[in-house]
Amino acid sequence: MKMLTKYSLVNLIVMVTIFIVSALFLYKFTQVILIREMDADLTGVEKQVRQYVKQYNAFPEDHPLDEEEFSFVSTGNQKIKRISGLMQMFSKRENKMHNFMKLDFPLRFENNWYKVTIAKPIKGMHHFLRALITISISTILLIILISVLLNRFLLRRLWRPFYQSMKVMRNFKLGETRMLDFPKTSTNEFSFMNESLLFATEKAKQDYLLLKEFTEIASHEIQTPLSIIRSKLDMMIQEEGVSQKQSELAKEAYSSIKKLSRLNQSLLMLAKIEIQQFANKEMMNLKEKAEEKMEQFRELWQSNQITITSEINESFCFINPELLDILLNNLFSNASNHNVPNGFIKINLAKNKLTISNSGSPKPLDKTKLFTRFYKPSISSNSNGLGLFIIKQIAILSAVSVSYNYDENVHSFIVAF
Repeated sequence: MKMLTKYSLVNLIVMVTIFIVSALFLYKFTQVILIREMDADLTGVEKQVRQYVKQYNAFPEDHPLDEEEFSFVSTGNQKIKRISGLMQMFSKRENKMHNFMKLDFPLRFENNWYKVTIAKPIKGMHHFLRALITISISTILLIILISVLLNRFLLRRLWRPFYQSMKVMRNFKLGETRMLDFPKTSTNEFSFMNESLLFATEKAKQDYLLLKEFTEIASHEIQTPLSIIRSKLDMMIQEEGVSQKQSELAKEAYSSIKKLSRLNQSLLMLAKIEIQQFANKEMMNLKEKAEEKMEQFRELWQSNQITITSEINESFCFINPELLDILLNNLFSNASNHNVPNGFIKINLAKNKLTISNSGSPKPLDKTKLFTRFYKPSISSNSNGLGLFIIKQIAILSAVSVSYNYDENVHSFIVAF
């Protein structure tokens, strides 16, 4: 639910509640005033009755056109209390039950006490209540209509700069050199928001450029000496006159340098992924890329006596070409490096789904740690523990899913594009 709708709904509920309570209060307050006025009228009629009895020594007779209804009941020597209040009585004039204001008071006449009752019909209460309900319902409907119109036109117009700014932020990409153009607005809160967003994006751009520069420098400055060391060690191993001991030490150093180089490449790759240097996407033919990658690994699989079975069907995906190459390379390397002697690899590419299964360890991998940084199935593993983590990061960045399954010594990784 949008904030405008929430605001309008809350505002409407509060206003309707307040109006209903006010209407009820007005009705009760008006009713009390009417009762007091009628009580005062009956008190005036009481004085007239007393004066009439004193003057004429007789009770006044009812007149068919009078609103008041009189009754005189002897109570003997018992004097009643003066009581007034509302009650329902049969109206002779309207020939139906009606609300009356009634007053009972004692009167001494011919050495006896009498209970004199004066009842006066309450006129207009039903009409007043009906009018009040009509006005309340009409006002509530008017409030709802005004609220809807405000939400649709005025409030939407007031919030237009906010949505325009959010649209600008949605299209913002790191690496762009142009400054963001936020809409002009006279609302102070939106102006402050735009200034804050502009400051934050400019700071993010600067940090991105610094990190990108560091990544490029690190990639060049670290990889170059590592390549030189590997080349020198390779020449040293092949040099004649080198002792067996020296050759073994050189091979160990060469292996460590090679491992360090892979680790450096993996960390630099993660840095590039995290700063989103692979934003450009294309429609890629997964069948062609899978067959190309299989051809690159074929010699390695043959040398390790790994049996390959594949079923490659046409499939396409919208993804960054470089990330797709790294994804396939890491999946195939993982299936190769964690295989067993004379093992197998099965590759199945269906529509928008790639499954790579391989023989391997007789126990499943830990799914809770599988795609975490530096996870290794065993301490003795030569892996740097970043291959599957990179696969997961590529999947997140490319909006694809990757999962793991284990069944009877067969490890499977499924990528759904």
